[in-house]
Amino acid sequence: MKTKKIKDTKVQYKDVDRDNKGIVYMFHNIRLNTMLFVNAEDGEEAAAIFDSCGFARRSDWKIFLELGQQPTDGPEEALH
Repeated sequence: MKTKKIKDTKVQYKDVDRDNKGIVYMFHNIRLNTMLFVNAEDGEEAAAIFDSCGFARRSDWKIFLELGQQPTDGPEEALH
């Protein structure tokens, strides 16, 4: 049986400051209703982190991105 080589993410992402950099990406498994949140500098890095997890059936996953300006209710609307 062929073994799949998994990248060492500790080495791959050791210089990334997760507290001060990055965008939140959410990977949602539409079949199992499971969510994975990833901090990454861009979509390519988020995909690399996701791929390092080795999840089966990538087609079951959708990717969502946190926007800088999130739509919210105003303070008065939230209380009513």
